[in-house]
Amino acid sequence: MSYIYLNTIMIRKIILTSILTASASFAFCQSDKKEDESKMIREVINVQVDKAKFATPAASTPPATETTGKNGKKKTAEAPPAEVAPDTSSPVIPAPVSELVKRAQNWSNDTKSTKYTKSNCTSGSSIVCQVSFPYKVKELNPTDKVEGEITMTVTIDAKEGKYRYTINNLKHKANIADGSGGDIYGAVPECGSMKLSDLSWKHIKSAAFADAKLVTDDLKDKMAQLSGDAPKKDDW
Repeated sequence: MSYIYLNTIMIRKIILTSILTASASFAFCQSDKKEDESKMIREVINVQVDKAKFATPAASTPPATETTGKNGKKKTAEAPPAEVAPDTSSPVIPAPVSELVKRAQNWSNDTKSTKYTKSNCTSGSSIVCQVSFPYKVKELNPTDKVEGEITMTVTIDAKEGKYRYTINNLKHKANIADGSGGDIYGAVPECGSMKLSDLSWKHIKSAAFADAKLVTDDLKDKMAQLSGDAPKKDDW
């Protein structure tokens, strides 16, 4: 009996070890999973700014020093003005991260566009917004009921002198439950080819990429503008 009992314990330990090993391997694979760059629009853009507005100001004239003479009288000695070497370097410098983040926030807060809407915008290490375009069929009597919306996720990351935008999760969602094409990068629509023809799916994809292009144009334009909070030359 003791022999059987010991074998049972050993088997349980082996099974438990196998489960823990498999769980650790799965977690590692998930954490190491890379983004699928074939299903996104991404670009890194370098940005420079006017050095006169953003560079650290040069050292000012040292303050006067006060000394006491032998007769006890105080004397104030004016320090000679600091010599400033002529600046022959480039008049521009890489844009600070803080400036690029403010510009990205300006874009996310801008609600002037009448062609698309932003929602669920968050800011932190990245600026993330959900963007939605209405999708309407241009045909008078369309065979497929595909009117609805095109949605996408826009993410902006900033580093010194550059920012990166990423547009992914491009999807088509129809007003009727079984007419959605889903992932724009899919070869076959989510609802199936029987409910969404190849031609209609092709038109939806073209519209989605045109919408994404409009977003990137607006984003680039906003990121090229001063945030409005640029520091003055004598700020410290």
